[in-house]
Amino acid sequence: MTPFQFPKATDAAWVKPLLNAEGLALCNYSFPVLFCWQHAYDFRYAREGDRLLTRLTSSLGHSYLWPVGEGDPKPALDAITQDAREEGQPLRLIALTQYHKNWLEANYPDRFAFEEARDGFDYLYDIDRLADLPGKKLHAKRNHIHRLDEAYPGWDWTPMTQADIAPCLAMDAAWHQEALTREAAEGGLSTLDDEHRALVLALENREALGLDGIVLRWQEEILGFTLGALLTENVFDVHFERARGDIQGAYPAVNRSFARYIREKYPQVRYLDREDDMGLPGLRKAKESYYPDYLEVNFSAVEIRCDLTSRPKTEG
Repeated sequence: MTPFQFPKATDAAWVKPLLNAEGLALCNYSFPVLFCWQHAYDFRYAREGDRLLTRLTSSLGHSYLWPVGEGDPKPALDAITQDAREEGQPLRLIALTQYHKNWLEANYPDRFAFEEARDGFDYLYDIDRLADLPGKKLHAKRNHIHRLDEAYPGWDWTPMTQADIAPCLAMDAAWHQEALTREAAEGGLSTLDDEHRALVLALENREALGLDGIVLRWQEEILGFTLGALLTENVFDVHFERARGDIQGAYPAVNRSFARYIREKYPQVRYLDREDDMGLPGLRKAKESYYPDYLEVNFSAVEIRCDLTSRPKTEG
């Protein structure tokens, strides 16, 4: 059986080159995502030649990302197929681009059923639009920031440093408790614990993961923070964003400030990837309110033609 292992921060040295070789503008193929969200999705990975095998687990069983890297992908696909077989499951692939869908259809005709994964589409925005907020569509965002200017004159932001980690962790802990209380009252299905745990891992391992961020302040009070990392040469992935929900303008201010910071520090970046909405109505509305320049469409695939008659059950 393929020796899948849980991500470690020190794995970045060998995992990132394999991810970068494919150059996919989907947050699933980001090392910080694999590391920080490993507990929520049971992310595990292994190496097969010059390709990375990545597995996650849900109520459906195991699913696999496209085996990114270099060279012929067929041996890697054979390896994850065998891993699925040992669990008595068909091969399920997620976060496939149109190219991967076409490749699978050409090389394995009639083997897979495909479906658009709308909840997993990444939202990409032109960095200049988020940094400058031009035009009528973004007028409301500018107004919110004006309210912040009036209520908190002189607010400012600085690049995140190691000295900011403890106060940012404290802010997130308070934010998390308030959000849990609010969601409990509304009776909704919460993903807050998973997000909180992922953000704590990101902050505690910021330097090892290569995460860059800013902190928004008024005097000594933290109003918000955000952090992310390069996903491709010209796409920067915004992994996490926190702001004081009781302060009007804090969220659009941290969003705009981070776009300006990234534009100056990484002049080659054209787009900010604000990741997917996980099918959550509130999150979808928030991401759509910034009018994405495009959605990175992706697909899931499941085998419809496979032999599961012989399936030795193993642990792993």
